[in-house]
Amino acid sequence: MKNASIDELIEGLADDLGPVRPRRIARGWLLVGAGWLAAAVLLLRAFGMRHDVAAMPEMSMLCFWLIAAVAVAAIGSALRMGLPGVGRDYSGWRWAGLAALALPVAALFVAMGDGRAAAQAMHDDGRCLFVGLLAGLGVGGALFAWLRAGAPTSPTRAGWVIGLAAGASGATVTALHCPVDNIVHIALWHGGAVLIATLAGRLALPRWLRW
Repeated sequence: MKNASIDELIEGLADDLGPVRPRRIARGWLLVGAGWLAAAVLLLRAFGMRHDVAAMPEMSMLCFWLIAAVAVAAIGSALRMGLPGVGRDYSGWRWAGLAALALPVAALFVAMGDGRAAAQAMHDDGRCLFVGLLAGLGVGGALFAWLRAGAPTSPTRAGWVIGLAAGASGATVTALHCPVDNIVHIALWHGGAVLIATLAGRLALPRWLRW
């Protein structure tokens, strides 16, 4: 009788349940890619693309790919946070972020040896920072929607990673818009968008990602 009651209880709890569509990380990449592309198209149409994209100087191209690698690593980590599983490795974005520190370090040495380049970068109007923050909203919004549905086990870490991915992806769009190849400018204004977006993700998002 007792076993029957337990069986009935289980059946009653399961009556309203239905099959759940499994989450595929490929679907997440498509969602984020669409957000990245849409933001890039809208921002580049609004602010214009640099005329020499196909022949960017080596330093600007190196900075572009370095920041793009950070964005891809952070996106991959964020997408895995939205999947069920125990013991998953989310550390890829940290190594990419550490590698990206080469950019501000190099800019610091350049600024120490070339005061004119530093002064020129400091007196910029900050437009590149604005473009980068706006352009990051596509990836940031897509990752937030993905993780909001997935309920990550560490909302704080998820906030950090979403912000980093949004800022870095936005900075790649800025690189396609901005014609300035001064590494101090790139580190200050393009990198500044990454820093601000990362901090904003940490401060604003965890409360909305909790279970």
